[in-house]
Amino acid sequence: MSELLPKGLEDAFLSAAAELGMCSAAWLFVREAEAEGKDYLMALRDALGRTFPVLDAVAGARLEGAEVPALDAVALDTALEGIRRVVVVGVEAAQLDALVARRGTRKLALLTEAALATDWKRVLANFSGAVEAVDLATFQGWAGPRSALLTFAYGVSGESTHVAPVWLRVAGTDVRTQFGALIAWDVLGLPMFVYPRWLVEVPTSTFTHLLP
Repeated sequence: MSELLPKGLEDAFLSAAAELGMCSAAWLFVREAEAEGKDYLMALRDALGRTFPVLDAVAGARLEGAEVPALDAVALDTALEGIRRVVVVGVEAAQLDALVARRGTRKLALLTEAALATDWKRVLANFSGAVEAVDLATFQGWAGPRSALLTFAYGVSGESTHVAPVWLRVAGTDVRTQFGALIAWDVLGLPMFVYPRWLVEVPTSTFTHLLP
């Protein structure tokens, strides 16, 4: 069924994932494919699923009738209670939009490091100045007992989950003592059936909060 798909789809997905996040991009592509018919969605999964495990999981779930998981604002508010500054590690457009919408007087920063070729100016421009940029040399300036590091997780299996590789560069033992909370937000909520390329496995015990 690969003849159903346009050329360059893998590059298009990579570009979307770099600016929207793997899960947000996966749902976007799955919805667009589904609009062309079930065969088109199956072809998308067959063509790209082995390369992009998050897309594979989302496409498989949608073929079984699953909807986009609802954002749990209550869990987010609970995890961020008393937190005045948040450094976000990774990109997921839907969750970042929710975080910005509920920020109040809380300050938000985005770590401008990723495995993908992300245009950080374009990403940050979407938030109209509500999110600042930090890098590996400056993010610790946001540390403190009322600060949090937040990253996006992709499914929970037993006592482990998967996150973007850059998380390993910020979440050392010394950082755990500097930030009041280390939060993982499970944006996928599904098991991955393909080897989780692009991601790394970490214990869920790494985090003070694990959001559904």
